[in-house]
Amino acid sequence: MKSKERIYVYVIALFLVSINLRIGITSVSPVLETIRNQLGLSNVTGSFLTAIPVLCMGLFALFTGKLEGLWGVEKVISFCLVMIGAATCMRVAAHPTSLLLTSAFLLGIGIAIAGPLLSGFIKKKFPNRIGLMIGIYSVGMGTGASLSAGLTVPLQHVLHDSWTLALASWSVLAIIAFIVWSPIARKSQQASSSRKNQLPLKNKKAWLFTLFFGLQAGIFYSVTTWLAPAAQDLGMSNQKAGTLITVFTFVQMTFSFLIPTLADYYKNQIFWLASSTLFASAGLVFILYPLTSLWFSSILLGIGLGGLFSLALMLPLNETDSPQEASSWTAMMQSGGYIVGGCAPVLSGFVRDFFHTNTQLFFVLLVLTMCLLVLTAFMHKRSERKELSHDEKVY
Repeated sequence: MKSKERIYVYVIALFLVSINLRIGITSVSPVLETIRNQLGLSNVTGSFLTAIPVLCMGLFALFTGKLEGLWGVEKVISFCLVMIGAATCMRVAAHPTSLLLTSAFLLGIGIAIAGPLLSGFIKKKFPNRIGLMIGIYSVGMGTGASLSAGLTVPLQHVLHDSWTLALASWSVLAIIAFIVWSPIARKSQQASSSRKNQLPLKNKKAWLFTLFFGLQAGIFYSVTTWLAPAAQDLGMSNQKAGTLITVFTFVQMTFSFLIPTLADYYKNQIFWLASSTLFASAGLVFILYPLTSLWFSSILLGIGLGGLFSLALMLPLNETDSPQEASSWTAMMQSGGYIVGGCAPVLSGFVRDFFHTNTQLFFVLLVLTMCLLVLTAFMHKRSERKELSHDEKVY
């Protein structure tokens, strides 16, 4: 296969794999009430269908380095696709609650391990196009989330009102991704079982990245959880509040591609981090002090948080020297980050309940964005030297 053709295969495979990293979570939300009513689940039990995968994304990312050292990036990603596809397919017979929760657990494991390994794959194959490929990776996840959130209910209607078939049907995308990814895995070199990919627990910069990723994830999940209820409290209808979240999600997905792509060409990491943080801060300010409409605020938030997520994914790749090291750093960053991100909406809900208004909630989120702005000052020195060194690579 010619070099350019091989690159296109890598890009398509990366996109297809990344599509599967959110579908198992986001497809549940549209039919959650139906699931609860038919299975007689409490609100707490129902919430575990989304909480379990996010928690697993934090806990099981820690095993990424060990698995990569045994079998290599490409082969472990193949296994993750099998696990994600099988767990999704299990939902066709998900009427026992235990089986449904087990599928959520297996999905979380597959997603937790595949995510950091895809970062290592990008570092390995595209060392001079990290921003562009992280953008494609982010758009893939956003595409999967949007498709599953928007089409699960129509699928349910088409499939004779069966929510189990609707959820299980998303396993088709894992099968497609596996078919495209398999040739890449077969051609990859066997990893040495003696290779050690240890987490950078003693590295201050790795902890800084973990804190940064966790804060931006916490802000993102809090906004997606409470923006619509806040809009309804201000008099917006349920339908318009739903559209508001759709606008936010679309803008966030668009700029999660545009900003890292621009960062590839204009090598000033601290500028892009600070700019994205300021956009998110401006969106929160306009919610607290409504000088403009909520629509404009949601657009600003989408721009800022879209940029922050993809730029945060770039941090370990720009800082490390090898794909294995990049995977280990990303595993540590995402492990802590997703645990914080999963807890943040609950904590912000306590703030909302305690004060009985949205003002304090969004003020706390604004303070967190200011913390992100401070953290950016400590990230640019070594990372920018790494970026400049990548200019000499082929891709």
